[in-house]
Amino acid sequence: MADTPSPATAAASDRALRVIAEGILDDADAVGARITDRLLREVPEISADPLSIEETRRSSRATLIALLGGWRRGEPLEQVAAPPELLFQVGIMARDGIPLGPLLRILHVAHGEFADIWGARTAEAGLSPEVQALAMRRGHQLTFAWFDGLMAQLTVAYEEEAERVARTPERLRREAVEAALSGKTVDLDALSRTAAYEFRRRHIGLVLWRGTPISDGVPAVLDAQPAFAAVAREIAAELGAAPPLVVASASSVAWAWIAVRDAPPPDRLLAVVEAARPEGVSVAFGEPAAGLEGFRITHDDAQTASRVAMLQGGDASGATVPFDAVELTALVAGDLHRARRFVLRQLGPLAAADEETDRLRATLRIYLEEHASRTATAERLGVHPNTVTNRARACEALIGRSLRERPVELQVALALRETLGDQVA
Repeated sequence: MADTPSPATAAASDRALRVIAEGILDDADAVGARITDRLLREVPEISADPLSIEETRRSSRATLIALLGGWRRGEPLEQVAAPPELLFQVGIMARDGIPLGPLLRILHVAHGEFADIWGARTAEAGLSPEVQALAMRRGHQLTFAWFDGLMAQLTVAYEEEAERVARTPERLRREAVEAALSGKTVDLDALSRTAAYEFRRRHIGLVLWRGTPISDGVPAVLDAQPAFAAVAREIAAELGAAPPLVVASASSVAWAWIAVRDAPPPDRLLAVVEAARPEGVSVAFGEPAAGLEGFRITHDDAQTASRVAMLQGGDASGATVPFDAVELTALVAGDLHRARRFVLRQLGPLAAADEETDRLRATLRIYLEEHASRTATAERLGVHPNTVTNRARACEALIGRSLRERPVELQVALALRETLGDQVA
């Protein structure tokens, strides 16, 4: 047949395909991030919170590794098993009631981006026209075979999970939460019965999350929700409250509410949350607020606090984040680019990330809090007043103006620099 490639062309094409596949595997993190970026642009149902983005990136990477790993092992690509990370995300979509359409669109968009990457790398490989054409054709045949098999697997997994959770207590609680947060008029008594939660009391909203490290195997995040629920129950019990209302927001994020008769003092609430929070888990919480409107307000506060904390990055040990500790930062950090410009405009070189500049900023923050009293500042820092004077002068030299000029702006910039860290440096 005229279209049958010569043995030499076929062999060269196979070699090229393997080189391209190995190169994509070596760049799996970057390729997964590129696929995720396109999904975020084109599929609005994908959550844009930092941890959900990380989950999407991880599942994209894992799927890529599964595909190319199966191909390298000689497995029929339509039979390559979907990775656990991807199956877990499909299960979350089913439990969240997201319809099958967005899932299929996610697959189409991801496949399109991968095909573009494959095609570009083939075109850049320096192959002869005959070998390049054959490598392009075989590459697309392989990825379409994988895509068809993957779509069939995920459709079955989605339908099975959707059927399983159709009217489970988990789904009913989620529907009750959605109704309560909708802003529409609802029957509070019926809602309370459905969710097994008293909506007429004061509420403390929580957001619980933990980091999701990249893993080629089963993601460590699979057991996160039971851990989050246990933390919320411990906080509620310590406050003398009924069991909390807890729903999964993403596989590594949970929302929770605790209904209390009386608002606990802020210091006690902070201590209780910190004591209940295990290593590696972060908890943000809003201020107690009453009734259905309070249910929404405290949740919004907790979400805002969690977003600030996620921007901040944090470390593997997790964090306890009360809303009142980050409220000022949240007000001015909604636009990270603008917040960075503000910090640099106000602090200049004083925003730098080094030990000496960190010490100067810490001194200036207390100096402004103490209304420019070098004696009071020295007492708080445990240094000589002359040291405070020298540091204040060094700060003035770095920012290029007197510390008496625009002190409020200075304090806000210092708070942003402390809370958001190097992201605004």
